[in-house]
Amino acid sequence: MLHSLFARGWRLATMTALLLAGSSAYALAYSPVAAAQSAPAPKAYVGLFKDNAVAVFDTGSNQILSTIPLPTGPHGIVVTPDGRWVYVSSDGASTVSVIDTNSDSVTNSIEVGQTPHGLAITPDGSMVLVAGFGTNQVSAIDTATNQILWKVGVANPHNIAITPDGKTAYVGSQGQNAPALATVNLGNGTLVGMMALDKTPRALNVSPDGHELFFTEAGADAVQVLDLATNQIVDQVAVGASPHLPSFTPDGNLGLVVAQGPGELDLVDPEAYTTVGTVKVGTMPHWTATSADSSTAYVTNEQSNDLSVVDLGSQTVTATIAVGNAPRKIAIQPNPSAPAAAAIGQ
Repeated sequence: MLHSLFARGWRLATMTALLLAGSSAYALAYSPVAAAQSAPAPKAYVGLFKDNAVAVFDTGSNQILSTIPLPTGPHGIVVTPDGRWVYVSSDGASTVSVIDTNSDSVTNSIEVGQTPHGLAITPDGSMVLVAGFGTNQVSAIDTATNQILWKVGVANPHNIAITPDGKTAYVGSQGQNAPALATVNLGNGTLVGMMALDKTPRALNVSPDGHELFFTEAGADAVQVLDLATNQIVDQVAVGASPHLPSFTPDGNLGLVVAQGPGELDLVDPEAYTTVGTVKVGTMPHWTATSADSSTAYVTNEQSNDLSVVDLGSQTVTATIAVGNAPRKIAIQPNPSAPAAAAIGQ
């Protein structure tokens, strides 16, 4: 009798200990903290214009993971908001390639017409716009089907910016002897306005609040600020020689402008229209991408064939990574832990 009670007590204690251990392991395995710590770092995708490839860059380790061969001259690059698909236009071809970020391989190719330049994606990820420089058209790709939704005529479109509400696109038109900014209604794919410019537009971005368009022009060492409510240029921000892309940190507190002449990243107060810092980067900086927490900027340097990693808090370059020949566009995954079953871009 005593032996039986002792045996049952021992079994009960053992089962309790195992249950508690299992519960602790389950809690650890499914702890939000543990999940956050195990989530992969976002990958950045860098177009190597002279290598006809895209480099895959791990932002956690600052290492190149692989390169993906593409048609001639990768030009525009965007990543869907779920982080699953990358769209890349090829300047020397007539296609936009679709890369699956799970396998880092091309899974689709969309015919868009000769010499596609810049790409832009709507905030909800439903549409990718293609600047068809050789076709004098802007095309819209439905990311759910990878089919062309509509096309609208714009002379030699180069780069595109989309408003935060996803309703309007602004297109830098580099038409011969007729530089302009074109306005496109994304709801129905119609051209709703053309604003003539004195100089050729280069790159552009809409401010995070949707009120202004910041854009650069060939031969102007300043960023132009266009009030979208009045369609008037209200100010300009003096920066280094030959500025290219103006962009903003995700929190909207800082503007970034690459100045190709001196090889620098100029930091701008987007409210005061003044520069607040300058960071020396590589030779002929071309494009930027910023981490989701707004702490780090990645700058492609086309002539020095490398990528500068910039700490925006200390305004210093923390790493310089060789990436391949003539890196131009760069885009970072917004959400690298998105589920594999996401439908966008398939």
